[in-house]
Amino acid sequence: MLSDDQRRFIDEFVTLLAGWNMPANGAQVYAYLLFQNHAASLDEIAEALEISKSNACKAAKMLEDKGHIRRVGERGSKRVLYVAREDFGTPFLHRTASLGALSRLMETRGARSADGPASERIASLASFYAVMQTAMEQIIAADTERAEKSV
Repeated sequence: MLSDDQRRFIDEFVTLLAGWNMPANGAQVYAYLLFQNHAASLDEIAEALEISKSNACKAAKMLEDKGHIRRVGERGSKRVLYVAREDFGTPFLHRTASLGALSRLMETRGARSADGPASERIASLASFYAVMQTAMEQIIAADTERAEKSV
């Protein structure tokens, strides 16, 4: 059973993650799992969030694919359980690779395709993307180290 404070948190979490293109059910399931001190089944998730089990399943699959949650086994059972991942940077790995690709595109084709102030702007953007990629990779590495120490 979720408390009123937890429900308000989940509602705000859903609103904020909508800006990151996360579906509402996905954000709800992720927030719910963040509150759990144990692995949760799809039945538990669906009941607590008052959503269908099929919606809980779709959301869990999407969250697992994106690296926000992971499956855990239950000895002697085929039941699927989920927990929020402890390594929070995993979902951002794809974005860091994308920043690198954008930086390389700006440095190569962008630089050749423009001149004058536009060329300078593209070069600055390439540098910005490269710095963002490096910073994010450093943060993810530090978080991964933290998560490994906590296990």
